[in-house]
Amino acid sequence: MPSRRARYVTVCQQSLVTAVVLVVGVSAAGVRTLDIVPAPSTGAAQAFSPDDATVLRQRLQGTVDTTPVTPKVREVKVTGVAPAVRDAPRPDAPTAQQPAQPQAPAASPTAPAPAPRTSGRSVQPDAQEEEQPARLVARSAPQPVKGYATVGVTWKHGVEYDEDQISVQVRTETDGRWSGWTTAEYHDEHGPDGAEAETARDRPGTDAVVVGDVDQVQMRASTTDGSTPPDLELAVIDPGTGPTTEAGPAIDTATLPDPAGTTGDQGGARPTPATTSGDTATTSSSDTVALSAMKVSTKPTIYSRAQWGANESLRDGSPSYGTVKAGFIHHTVNANTYTEAQVPSLLRGIYAYHTQSRGWSDIGYNFLVDRFGRIWEGRYGGVGKAVVGAHTLGYNEVSFAMSAIGNYDVVAPPQAVLDAYAALFAWKLSSYDIRADSTRLYVKDRYLQAINGHRDVGQTACPGKYLYAKIPAIRAAAQKLQTAAQNGNPAPTPTPTPTPTPPSDNGAVFTSPTQKPRAWAKQPADIDLPAARVLTTGRFPDLVTQKTNGTVQVLPTAGQTDFTGSVSTTANWKRFDLVVAVGDVTGDKRGDVLARAVSDGTTRVYAGDGTGKVATTGTAPTTAFAPARTVIAAGDWDRDGRNDVISVGSAGKLRLFTGRGDGTFTRSTLLSSAWSSYTSTAAVGDVNGDGRVDLAARRSDGYLYLVPATSRGTLGTPVRDRALNTGFDTFAGSAADLTGDAVGDLVLRSASTRETKIVAGLPGSKPALSTSSMGPYDAAASLVDLSVAPMTGTRGDLVGLNAARTALVVVPNNGRLNLWETMATTLRISGVSQVLSVGDWNDDGHADLVTREDDGDRLVLRRGNGKGGFGSPTTMADGWKPVVRLAAVGDVTGDGDPDLAGKTRTGDMVVYPGNGKAGFEAPRTAPATLRTFNQIGSGSWAPAAKGSRYNGPGGGFVPAAGGAGVDLSKFAWVIGPGDVDGDGRADLVVRDKLGKVWVLPGTGRGVGTKRLMGEGFTDHVRAD
Repeated sequence: MPSRRARYVTVCQQSLVTAVVLVVGVSAAGVRTLDIVPAPSTGAAQAFSPDDATVLRQRLQGTVDTTPVTPKVREVKVTGVAPAVRDAPRPDAPTAQQPAQPQAPAASPTAPAPAPRTSGRSVQPDAQEEEQPARLVARSAPQPVKGYATVGVTWKHGVEYDEDQISVQVRTETDGRWSGWTTAEYHDEHGPDGAEAETARDRPGTDAVVVGDVDQVQMRASTTDGSTPPDLELAVIDPGTGPTTEAGPAIDTATLPDPAGTTGDQGGARPTPATTSGDTATTSSSDTVALSAMKVSTKPTIYSRAQWGANESLRDGSPSYGTVKAGFIHHTVNANTYTEAQVPSLLRGIYAYHTQSRGWSDIGYNFLVDRFGRIWEGRYGGVGKAVVGAHTLGYNEVSFAMSAIGNYDVVAPPQAVLDAYAALFAWKLSSYDIRADSTRLYVKDRYLQAINGHRDVGQTACPGKYLYAKIPAIRAAAQKLQTAAQNGNPAPTPTPTPTPTPPSDNGAVFTSPTQKPRAWAKQPADIDLPAARVLTTGRFPDLVTQKTNGTVQVLPTAGQTDFTGSVSTTANWKRFDLVVAVGDVTGDKRGDVLARAVSDGTTRVYAGDGTGKVATTGTAPTTAFAPARTVIAAGDWDRDGRNDVISVGSAGKLRLFTGRGDGTFTRSTLLSSAWSSYTSTAAVGDVNGDGRVDLAARRSDGYLYLVPATSRGTLGTPVRDRALNTGFDTFAGSAADLTGDAVGDLVLRSASTRETKIVAGLPGSKPALSTSSMGPYDAAASLVDLSVAPMTGTRGDLVGLNAARTALVVVPNNGRLNLWETMATTLRISGVSQVLSVGDWNDDGHADLVTREDDGDRLVLRRGNGKGGFGSPTTMADGWKPVVRLAAVGDVTGDGDPDLAGKTRTGDMVVYPGNGKAGFEAPRTAPATLRTFNQIGSGSWAPAAKGSRYNGPGGGFVPAAGGAGVDLSKFAWVIGPGDVDGDGRADLVVRDKLGKVWVLPGTGRGVGTKRLMGEGFTDHVRAD
């Protein structure tokens, strides 16, 4: 059942099937409602089989251009709004000239809801970080539009914004009626590398937005810091029209030489397979050398640049060539309702925006595919060659990319698009001897799969959750095409797998959970086991929990906060007796370092470059810090938009130095003259939720105190938090958030173990820090003079000197989060012992839950209705009391339907295969070789052996190979949602009796030391 298998993998690996998660309300407790909405249907998705490749070579003819067409690009200067407008509420209210219109369900960038405070200490995923307060800074006048138009917004070269720092929206007017505001996506990782990016013509900006046939367009921009992007422009592009005809694709890749040289237009010699030594790939100089070269897969036909009317005079110079080590899948975030005749105009609009407005040398993508499955040539240089594009920042020279024309964050991709991806990627990857199903390829600086989504290498939603969910199916389909080519048959007809003859005792039919299980059929070797159960929009696992009142909720995880890698700046740092990271004090939005010379007590600013390196020449010399015992980053203490520092003097004086934003500081303000009783001090960011930086200090009495700032910038009343031991050599804060929850945090490092830990701030109006710490992290164990401040982004990084004091070392925060806000479903049930998240059990396109009820004797299917709720419960089967352990293990039989596994009272482990409806097929004996998506440890899982599972208190279990001796009896949850920390291994998640949630990271033999994820979940009684 290949189509059903593809459907199940999609469900488990990306979303609640085709669910769209809409945040429709945020309560005071910070709990969001999870509404599940089906994407518009494009027809039933079918599995791609190798003989379908012929369809791609026989696409119906379509409308194409016969001559080059020159788009008309109009750049409209946009100035900042007046202060009264800048500080006003969201500008959605209609004016007298603008009738009120229903607004699109897009979040306003001008007045978003404040970061929720949750009952469980959980944090927001990267996709939600843009919800911090933003202010309207620019709005254009309405601009006339001609043709099937494309628009975009750009600003001055060299001015950088993180994706969560700026929001741009557009709206259109047709026949006198304005639409709602729609976000123009801005991704700072969409663009060129190297010389193409360094030219002054390269302007940052939004992605192209196809607005189509409308009368007027208007834009507005908001930023979190209230700054207006300089040289802001709205690009309005009329793609033009020219003579057209009906034709098929002009490029038949079957007639091209095997790719891919670097000269000529369409051909070139096949590249010599690369050999790898360490992290460096080398290529033999001999064109005759071959290392098990693959046969090139079935070659698709492609519409040429000329067929979409590309005017070659708009691009710059000659193309650049690299190599192909992987492929990336993108989407253009355009309209999804275009006709086939509008596709050439749409491509010309994107081409003109990329070249004329963004300043790139050519259109960014190597290939594009429309919603009808037609592949179009993108960047010039030869479809068979390794043309360097401008699509995936940091990887353009070692990859290729095809972008699907449409917004696949809101609709599911048509099957024709998936077919086109499979065919193109099978051909292109096989040309470089790369298997489409490769899962561990060293690409430049990391391991990747052969086929990736853009989000796999960047903090971006691209290529949209619904297209991203289909990548496993694309990989499998592409590999089938490659396998067929290796066997000498580019388009074989699949041979159906013989169906085993049912036994005469009717054992093929499910009768009860206790019926004698059938013999195990071999688990398919190529079965797609998802790495995690993802129910929302992220790529990390989601948990299903049930509260004491019966409410079922989703608790998404978002990776794990960590510190990885390091960046060094070599210099003679021995000449300084004080070196401290203080954040951005020069006004360029990049973290800086203060260093004080031993020789004369002069302190200078060593400017950071945003990547972790700092200048070796200091600026803004001052002796103001000569008497200081230490200096700490204070963030924007006085809330004037510029960062400040605080000095702690040996005489017990605490002084504030307010920054001017150019590396210099005003004269100091005395905050306290009685600080000598505090032995350690750090600015920890906002802990009490008032938007101001707070201090954490350890007093000589051994207690930790939190000292809030007042509205006047003075110190408030210290609040005693708890006793704190003295066994640390570092006591630091970044005056910025470390964990992504908008609450301040404290960093401690053990003097004995040299492990770094985060003591996280807890949400609430009263300042408080967690009684448990996150970590440990050992990345900065060898550093001296350790401090914390943002040096590579907005999160706090670890900064210190190496032991020889010859290098300044920055260990970046990985930017990941632990937990997101809990999301409430509309389901409330009582009297259940288990709630199992099983995926799309009944094959209706919506995700379902299975509950165990009636004292564990009955299984009930609760069908998702695609609208945030669940239908009437349906009894699946009775008689489950003899099954003492039960778990959702994914599709382990390979038929595309979810399965359960359970342990009977006799000690047998049994698989209960789903039947794609509301019940089961006949049970099968679970073999020792069984693989599941959430198995802990490597090697075979021996179901009947001792120590082959981790038992949960609610009657569930997690499959495990090894792991005996781990005491889990003290935990209220023991669940296996898949890979939580992103290291490629499945993990355990547990909750203790105090309501704290921990991850026990999976290892090759079991689980490692627990690490805190969040707390405040005492009322979440069970989870799966």
